[in-house]
Amino acid sequence: MELQKNHLILFPIFVFWLVVGFILQVFWEVPDFLAFSKPLFLVFYAFALVELTMKQVKPVSRYFFALIIVCLVTFFIEAWSVATGFPFGTYHYSAILGPKFFGVPITIALAWVGVLLNSLYVATQRNKHLRAIETGIWIVVIDLILDPVAEASLFWEWGGSGSGGYFGIPLSNFISWYIIGAALSYLFPLYSKQKRTHRKVIFVFQGMLFMFGMIGVRLGLIMIGILSILFILLIEGRYQYDYRKQK
Repeated sequence: MELQKNHLILFPIFVFWLVVGFILQVFWEVPDFLAFSKPLFLVFYAFALVELTMKQVKPVSRYFFALIIVCLVTFFIEAWSVATGFPFGTYHYSAILGPKFFGVPITIALAWVGVLLNSLYVATQRNKHLRAIETGIWIVVIDLILDPVAEASLFWEWGGSGSGGYFGIPLSNFISWYIIGAALSYLFPLYSKQKRTHRKVIFVFQGMLFMFGMIGVRLGLIMIGILSILFILLIEGRYQYDYRKQK
């Protein structure tokens, strides 16, 4: 039997991985034999967002070219920052996220793809400049939850410039995330959003916030858990408002 035209494969896999990861990391521990699942989670995250959004952009070849540019640019910036402390600050990656090249796990480039596409599709502005501004905001929202939890989980470690700031993370990190994310959004054309796809992308965004927020609570970062719930409500309110306004 032929697959339906809009049949999704990677999105359900990611949702399954998200649910299992949530259960293991919030209520139990990730067994050693499943250590590979953490870097693989970033791969599924990126690929699920690619699958959800690629049909909205034409030509598809331009879309994939933009994704390659995102991977190369973000990996170069990460490697430069690990080596020099600019622009994000002084930090280094552990081995948890997989093999490293120039001190940066290869999966980090895919993490940037996932975060960018997630934020880009959540943004509803119909002007490229305004969309860039909004995309940068949503990227920072994700990082405000993800970064403190990832450090507490030993994915990476801040040092030197990591004192002070936000949970020990320098403000330069969030400023840089905003600027880089907003700038990379210009690689993608403006496109209309299908409501069903938009709902799924919102779900992914909220799922990421909820999982990392609850892991934060387990690790003693209660404020991160509270912020994650507030951000989930914020993005849901924004989604509901946009479609009521259209009606």
